[in-house]
Amino acid sequence: MTEKKLTKAELGILMDFIRSKGYRYVDVQLEILDHFACKVEELMSSDAGIYFNRAIDLAYASFGAAGFGSIAASYELNLQRKQINKFPADFLQFVKHWHSAIYIVYFTLFYYFVPLDADAFWTGLKLGMIGTLVFYIPVYLLRHRPRGSKYCVYRNYLGLTIPIMVLIIGLVSSEWIVNYIPLALYRIVILIFMYVGLGILYIFEKNLKAIVRRVDEIEVLHQS
Repeated sequence: MTEKKLTKAELGILMDFIRSKGYRYVDVQLEILDHFACKVEELMSSDAGIYFNRAIDLAYASFGAAGFGSIAASYELNLQRKQINKFPADFLQFVKHWHSAIYIVYFTLFYYFVPLDADAFWTGLKLGMIGTLVFYIPVYLLRHRPRGSKYCVYRNYLGLTIPIMVLIIGLVSSEWIVNYIPLALYRIVILIFMYVGLGILYIFEKNLKAIVRRVDEIEVLHQS
């Protein structure tokens, strides 16, 4: 049995076939191509009488009624799992960062030296925190922009992280919590939400920068 290796031109034909099935994200296309090309090569290696176009049809049929759907879905799910699984390590890195110590001292001073009934001050503090998130999210998105926007890893990360930040904003700005817990505890909870929000903002920029760097590298290779 002669092992078949597809040429660059044949890989290009497979990529066009994948695009024709509606997969527009480049990294998803490359993930599918890896599986698809291996299957085509396997079929052509096992039977020298199978021509390239016939191998394409047989390889695609081997993926079942869902076609490439299961590969794409698995890829997207793995992206989400990786981000969720690495969050504890990312947050621990934030805790160890010198910024984190400053935030802790900063918030501790607020709690001990600002009267609990200073509603105007606490409202200003919360609005300042919300303003920080609202301001820096678009700043980071503009600062770290990929060369190509058609990448699932980039879109997926934004779709996973930004809703969490919106949730933090909602928790910081909400007043309903104070109806169920003492005022002193409420202030602590709000400061914890702020601290977590700043941690998520730190993680957001760090991971966004890494993802954009990875996407740009793929884009350069894809265009070459």
